[in-house]
Amino acid sequence: MKKFSMFLAVFLSVSLLFAFAEDGVVKKGRIPEYRQAFMERSPGTFDPAEYSRTMAETYNWLRSEAASLSPGSFITVRVSEEELAEINNYECETCAQSQKLRVGLVKPVGVRFSFRSLDSVERTPDGGMVWTAVVESPGATALRLHFTSFSLPGNAALYIYGLNGEAFGPYTGIGHTDSGEFWSHTITGPVTFVQLRHFGPISENELSSISFDIEGVGYLSDKFLIPFLQNIEKTPEDISGVRDHCNENEPCVEDASCFSGTAVNNAKKAAAYIQWIAGAWIYMCSGGLIADTDTTSQIPYFLTANHCISKAKDAKNMEAYFQYWTASCHGACYDPVGVCPRTLGADIAQSSRNGDHTLLQLWEDPPSGSVFMGWTNQPVAFADGTHLFRISHPSGMPQAYSEHVVDSQYVECGGLDIGEFIYSQDIVGATEGGSSGSPVMNMNGQIVGQLYGACGYTLEICDFEQNRTVDGAFAFYYNEVKPWLDPGPPPEGKMHVYAIDLSIKKKGPKTDAIAKVIIVDENNNPVEGATVTGTFSGDASGSGSGTTGADGEATIKVTITGTISSFGFCVDNVTHDTLTYDPAANVETCDSYPN
Repeated sequence: MKKFSMFLAVFLSVSLLFAFAEDGVVKKGRIPEYRQAFMERSPGTFDPAEYSRTMAETYNWLRSEAASLSPGSFITVRVSEEELAEINNYECETCAQSQKLRVGLVKPVGVRFSFRSLDSVERTPDGGMVWTAVVESPGATALRLHFTSFSLPGNAALYIYGLNGEAFGPYTGIGHTDSGEFWSHTITGPVTFVQLRHFGPISENELSSISFDIEGVGYLSDKFLIPFLQNIEKTPEDISGVRDHCNENEPCVEDASCFSGTAVNNAKKAAAYIQWIAGAWIYMCSGGLIADTDTTSQIPYFLTANHCISKAKDAKNMEAYFQYWTASCHGACYDPVGVCPRTLGADIAQSSRNGDHTLLQLWEDPPSGSVFMGWTNQPVAFADGTHLFRISHPSGMPQAYSEHVVDSQYVECGGLDIGEFIYSQDIVGATEGGSSGSPVMNMNGQIVGQLYGACGYTLEICDFEQNRTVDGAFAFYYNEVKPWLDPGPPPEGKMHVYAIDLSIKKKGPKTDAIAKVIIVDENNNPVEGATVTGTFSGDASGSGSGTTGADGEATIKVTITGTISSFGFCVDNVTHDTLTYDPAANVETCDSYPN
């Protein structure tokens, strides 16, 4: 105790000495090491003509094979003026000025389709069958269909198409979600055809096994502008009301086609308009592709705001529209924007209210030539004067450009701490509802955050003096997304299975089937800390895992009630922090008992 007291006194004296000695002196501190990822481009170049040609072929084939419509194959959905008002007058109570935008609603229908005889379908020359139904909703800009209890045999497929050349499918098996429940792609216009095709001969028993429900219909209002802007000449007359939204952007919003430069052009190919169903409503926001530090692969990670999407069930029906931009600088609102390739579905990799962020992994690859923007975790929230820019979709319009200057001196808004959020003043362009989730980048094109909203005294879009733009700070939540975006160096070296030894052990009425697996590296040295997973078969069925000790041996077992006469075991996978499993080098992968 006496020695500890003496040590403490000396420590405090020395500390004070250095404190006074350094008073008023600028210390030379070590420059912090920040992490960053660099921009990546997906292979190839998107060809809109080829995209359109392929879709036209599918569309024309479906139309040529369409079956006659029967009275029972019509679904009509009507939306009241009061329901439309709930779309148009929506204000997100938990969002800031730049909020998610409500663009549609869901109408439950609960119609089941099943096929009890070949009389209910039309036969095709290949011995198969075709059946067509139609869903209509007067006044809709576009429709989405909610399928449930979806189950088709191996030779069957379902397609959807509209009146203007759009066609999607095939939807097969139990759907692309592997659950029998999913939302379809969006079809432009107030009419969607549903077409079932069985290829090759089909019996009545096979036909009776086909069934699905259309549980609901997503009605997109004239606030959903993409279909109109893509197809000016083909857009049905009864959805021409979207023209009324052409002037919805405030005058300070800037067309992204008027701005260029390496970083800006890359950001345009990363940005996307996202649309999804949440409960009874359909919403839209903005977002963008983001790179990771693993240059050996390209995973379609996508960054947006937590207040836009935070639930897995919403992410799995999300459509992301890329290359939604105007054909020329300051073109008329109703100049065609061209083809907007899209993806359907995503998983939530990580989502949190911390910095209001959501990291998604898209189920489909974005169009060829898309850009995954780099990022840096160097904080900018207190770096006053730092210039930032973004590409977003304000009010659901084509890409807009805005530029901002960091301003940490602005009075904080409640719950939006500077550091967790970045405050900036608009100096070029602006954001609006629908811009939420759009990545904000430094002038090198590295993501430093994504749009939360606005904060200020007037919350008028073009009042740059009284208001500030607020972004969630990537540096603040970096550690939460690090496992996906910065997973560390790839494993070094390889390992394989050296030996498998199987045995049994009786324990009263129960018997253990035991597999001992030895893992070694390339030099046949035992590997410690490897996780071995494997599957038992025969009298002992099941799977399990074990971790190798210093001798490289992992023990895996299953227990059954009764006697085991014989069983087999196969190694399924081996994982390790620094070594890669090389199954081709295995001395053995499977073994049997008794030998």
